[in-house]
Amino acid sequence: MKRSLFLALYISSPLVPAVLYFLSVGGGIDEYTLSMILGIYAFILICNQLILASRPSFAMEALGLKGILALHGTAPFVILGIAGVHRFLKMAVGFSAETVQATFGTAAWWTFLLAAFFALLLLAPINHPVAKKLKDLMARSFKLDYKTARLFHNITLAASIAIMIHVLLASSSNFQANPIGTLWMIAWLSLALGMYLGYRLRGRKSPVGLS
Repeated sequence: MKRSLFLALYISSPLVPAVLYFLSVGGGIDEYTLSMILGIYAFILICNQLILASRPSFAMEALGLKGILALHGTAPFVILGIAGVHRFLKMAVGFSAETVQATFGTAAWWTFLLAAFFALLLLAPINHPVAKKLKDLMARSFKLDYKTARLFHNITLAASIAIMIHVLLASSSNFQANPIGTLWMIAWLSLALGMYLGYRLRGRKSPVGLS
């Protein structure tokens, strides 16, 4: 697979469920539907992080190891930004931040943020002297080594389940109104988790920067 085709598929992967959800709420672009689309986009890209971490052959062929590392390392900050705008728009149209659904989403967002921050400092190969000093300070202060940091990074698996619950509790995921869209989201996360867990069960070692 060519690099350009892989990136096009990666970027467009949320489009099918986004269209399904958009049609299920009657169409028309407003703050609510835009927030919904952004939430779907963030969710699918989170699933894609697990797929990248499993180092599938088609991704290795398209990007190479360095390309996968770069995409896997930078995508979380884009995803967090998209998810942040999603939340802001939901609040703007009057949705409460105190519901069970919102709580799952908030918990997942903060978990992904912490995991991305620790991965950047402790797992990624950083050559900047200031970053190195901060990395050493955190390692000494919290007694963190690479193995411990990698284990902590794997809490993103729990966060992935939390964000799935967040999605399923959304009114737009009502199964009677949107069965195909809802099943698509469940299937995509199931595929991503299956690929990642299969990769781990095979016992292959991950390079620095991949969970």
